Amino acid sequence: MKYVIPILLTVFVWKQSVAQEFKVTVENSKEGQLSLDDMPGDLRVEGYSGNEIVITSTSDRFETPEKAKGLKAVYGGGTDNTGIALEMEKNGNKISFRCLLPITKGAEYQVKVPDNLMLRIHRGCERGGETSIQNLKNEIDFDGCHKVSLKSVTGPLVISTISGGVEVVFGEISKDKPISIASISGEVDVTIPAKAAVDLEMSTINGNMYSDFDLAADSKSMRKVGGNNVRSQLNGGGTALKLSVISGNIYLRKG
Repeated sequence: MKYVIPILLTVFVWKQSVAQEFKVTVENSKEGQLSLDDMPGDLRVEGYSGNEIVITSTSDRFETPEKAKGLKAVYGGGTDNTGIALEMEKNGNKISFRCLLPITKGAEYQVKVPDNLMLRIHRGCERGGETSIQNLKNEIDFDGCHKVSLKSVTGPLVISTISGGVEVVFGEISKDKPISIASISGEVDVTIPAKAAVDLEMSTINGNMYSDFDLAADSKSMRKVGGNNVRSQLNGGGTALKLSVISGNIYLRKG
């Protein structure tokens, strides 16, 4: 007696995410500025020698369902004029993008930016995600809640994060303005060129400081108030460099 055993074939359909992209032309100059506000998820920003800001996302949240063909997505916070849930405003060589997605929906963006532009990023704690920035030659102003890492930057920098570490590797140090790097709860790890001329100040309340520089600190400027505070001139002094943490260690390294 023969038995027929039915074989069930399960077909898995894999859907590849298709990158969606928005571009805008801008002059690659020190007078230009890019602002990014309320960007969700992990954010990666990379400088290059071109003259376009290119924002890419592989999220499928921007795909229009069949029933919505011919209609536009509507968001409560503004108008999507990019096709990837971002509202863009352009005023001369200053361009800003703000994410319109509600906090219940996530997405990740990658941004290529002309390397001479100033960069300003504001990210609230509700958005989450880490931030990576590299290859920029102008001022960077970052205000966020989670980890941020910067590589091959020159500054000036104003970096502030609430709950997350800060990692910075300078290619060189700009002499234009002071540099400030701060974290409330997280380590600050900074690498500067060995011959960088800086007026250094480091402070941590609940943590330790480590460096392979010879910190010949002025005894009159050294003090301890519930933690550690050190001031020193490196290579004769120069650009003001301030590193501060409330809860966490500070690492200052030779590049």
